Amino acid sequence: MKLLFFLLFPLVLSCSPSHPETQHANDGVETIYDFSYWKDANGDAQIDDVSHLLSQSAFNQISADHINFGITDSVVWLAINISVNSSNQYLSPGNESSVWEATLFAADSLGHYQRVSTYNHLYSADTEDFLPFRTLGIRLPEHSSGKFLLRLKARRHRNYSLKTGNLSEMTSFLIQKEIIPVAFIAFMLCIFIYNIFLFASTKDIIFVPYLVYVLFILYAVPFHGGYVLFSTEWMWQGVPFYTVWTSIGYLSGGLFALLYLDLNRTAPRFAKTIIFLMVMLVLVVPILDASLLVPIGTMAQIVSITSLLFNLSLWGASVYVWVKGLANARFYATGWLFAISSMVLFILSTNGVIPYNSFVEQSFYYGFAIEAVLFAFALGDRMNVLKKEKRALEIEHVNYITEQNRLLAKQSFMNSHLLRAPLSRILGLLGLMKFPHSEEENKHYVTLVEESTQEMDDIAKKMSAMLEEEGYLDEYQEDFEEVKQSIYKDLNKEEGNSQA
Repeated sequence: MKLLFFLLFPLVLSCSPSHPETQHANDGVETIYDFSYWKDANGDAQIDDVSHLLSQSAFNQISADHINFGITDSVVWLAINISVNSSNQYLSPGNESSVWEATLFAADSLGHYQRVSTYNHLYSADTEDFLPFRTLGIRLPEHSSGKFLLRLKARRHRNYSLKTGNLSEMTSFLIQKEIIPVAFIAFMLCIFIYNIFLFASTKDIIFVPYLVYVLFILYAVPFHGGYVLFSTEWMWQGVPFYTVWTSIGYLSGGLFALLYLDLNRTAPRFAKTIIFLMVMLVLVVPILDASLLVPIGTMAQIVSITSLLFNLSLWGASVYVWVKGLANARFYATGWLFAISSMVLFILSTNGVIPYNSFVEQSFYYGFAIEAVLFAFALGDRMNVLKKEKRALEIEHVNYITEQNRLLAKQSFMNSHLLRAPLSRILGLLGLMKFPHSEEENKHYVTLVEESTQEMDDIAKKMSAMLEEEGYLDEYQEDFEEVKQSIYKDLNKEEGNSQA
C-alpha cells in the first residue's frame, strides 16, 4: 500500500488544479495564458499570409497555461499579446528539444510583421537574442507591445508553456529547469561507473546490457526531456536514423530482462513475445522508417504502440516470475513500474488528458532514475543470491567429498582387515596342506579353506552391495570401467616386467 500511495501521489498532484498566482510566485516569471495558434499543415506559409489569417480571426484562441501538439503538427504559429516592460525581457516557449526552429516576428509602426530573430538548436544562436541555456529563451524587442507572431517547428509531440520575464527572472527560471537534468546525468554517470567496477570484479555478462542501457537512458531521457547534450539532424524524430539509435534502448533493455529474469527458463512464452517485439523495434521499424513509405504520423503510432507493448511485456514478465517464486524479480518489477508510470504521465499530459506542470514535465527523470537505482539493487540482490547458491554448492560438495572419504575409509578397512583375515588363513592352510597329513586332517583343512573362502565371498558381496546402495555403481559405471581397464593394464605391465 505504501508503494501504491508513493506511485499515485505525484499523479494526484499533477491532476490537481493549479493557480496562476502560485506559478508566478514560484518561478519569478509570468505565464502567458492568452494566446492563439494556427497549424501550418504544409509548413510553407509566409509571414504576410499568416498575418492576414490572424487579422481574419483564423487563429484558434487558447486560455490555458500550455498547449499540446502532435508530431504531425510540425509547424505552428502562435499569436501572443505581450507588453515589453524592460530593456531585457525574454520569452520562453518550451524546451529546446520541443523547438526545432523558432522565429519571432514583431509588428512595426505600420502594422506589418518583421522578423526579429531566428533560432535553430542544431546551430549556434546569436547570444544577443538568445540566452545561453539549453532551454530556449528569446529576447523580445525593447519598448514594443501588442501581438507577436512566433513560428515554431518541431519533430515530435510536445507541450508549449509560454513564459516571459526580465533577464534575471528568466535566467533564474532556466537555471532551475536545468538543475534536474544535470543532476540526472551526474547521478546516472555515478551508477554507470560503480557498475563498471562491479562488472570488472564479477565478470558477470549480465552487466553488459545493463551498462549499455544506463548509457542510453543517460542521454535519451534528457534528450526527450529537452536537455540536449549533443545532437545532429539525423537523431530527431521524423528522420529514419532516429529509430536506429533509439533501438539501442530496446535491445539492451530486452537483453537485460531476458538474462536477469532467465525468461527462457522461467517464462518461455514471455521470452518469445519480448524477442519478437525486440526484432520489430530493432530491425523492422527502422527498415520501415528508412523506406519513407509510411507517413510520419502513422510511423509515430507504430513506434508508440510497439514500444508500449514491449514495455508492458517486460513488466508483465517480471511480475509473472516474481509470483512464480523468483524473489529477486521484485526489484526489476518495481523499477520498471516507475519507468512505465513516468511514461504514462508524460503521454497523458502530452495528449491533454491531465494538466501539464513542472512535475509531469520532469517525470521521465524521476521515473528512470528510480528505475536505474532499483535495477542496481536487482543486480546486487542477484549477486547475493548467486553467492548463497555458490556457498550452498560448496557445502554440498564438501559433504559429498566427506561422504566419499567415509566410504573410502570403510572400503580400506574391509580390504585391510575383514578381507585380509580369511585370505591370510587360506594362505596359512595351503602352506600346511603341502606337508603329508592323514586323510582326516586333510578333510579338516579343506573345510577350513572352504569356510574362509565363503567368508571372503560374503565380504566381497557386502562391499559391492554397499557401493550399489550408495548409487556409485550406476552413477560412475563409465568411471569404474575405466578404472578396471587401467588395473588390467597395470597388472599386465607388471606381469610382463616380472617375466622379463
